[in-house]
Amino acid sequence: MARKLVQKSISINASAERIWRVITEAQYNVVWLAALGRRKIAQTDWQEGSKAVFVDDDQTGLITRIRVARPFEKIRMQNVGMITNGVEDCESDEAVESREFFEQYLFTTDHDSVRMHVEVTVEDDFYNEVSDCWAKALEIIKELAESQSPTGMP
Repeated sequence: MARKLVQKSISINASAERIWRVITEAQYNVVWLAALGRRKIAQTDWQEGSKAVFVDDDQTGLITRIRVARPFEKIRMQNVGMITNGVEDCESDEAVESREFFEQYLFTTDHDSVRMHVEVTVEDDFYNEVSDCWAKALEIIKELAESQSPTGMP
């Protein structure tokens, strides 16, 4: 399976803590994850070593393992399988092959802003689509993190 690396970054005028919350808290990540597919949700506690399931309304998506979770610095996830119609698959040839794929988010403080950098391995055929989706998702993350939310977000 031919792979490519999608790399996107954006400067966000918010603290790394605030951006981390947008990424990890369900009330916010459900908003930006929508840019990556049909109403995706994240089922995880975002702790290092934890399982993370990203599924849509049809209970179809990916199963990952959080390999690195350093708050306000980095999240790295490794694919471990897939889920189709609510059924987990970590053993089929396709699931095993998917283990070569990863996704990571890096946060670098630069004066009063933070640069969020995303790297995602994808199948060659999906590079343009995933790249476009991540460009949209980063804009949503930026908007959420920079907004003065009445919910008490720092």
